[in-house]
Amino acid sequence: MGFSNLQLGCDLVFMPRLKKHLSNDAFLDKVLTDNEKEIYSSMNTEKRKLEFLSGRFAAKEAYSKACGTGIGVVDFHDFEVLRSPQGKPISNIGSVSISHDEDYAMAVVMLYE
Repeated sequence: MGFSNLQLGCDLVFMPRLKKHLSNDAFLDKVLTDNEKEIYSSMNTEKRKLEFLSGRFAAKEAYSKACGTGIGVVDFHDFEVLRSPQGKPISNIGSVSISHDEDYAMAVVMLYE
């Protein structure tokens, strides 16, 4: 794989901004795929749900940046982030890394051909 085929995107989310959407079904349907909503529903605490939602939101924004378009041209459902058995975020489109710390979640997405 040559480096000329790589595209990189990153995004940072202020998690308190998304806290009001934790029980907003319309927002969750807009941002999360059915598979992601299933994982989200299995979360036991509000804190963990907020981390999950914020991380997925950041990953989808990072994906849109790696595509060079931003959300609008690509949709939140164009990029799905699931979990490996060990909990690592995975996608069939590219590589994704998500991190949380205090009030922030960030994601980096690398796309390759």
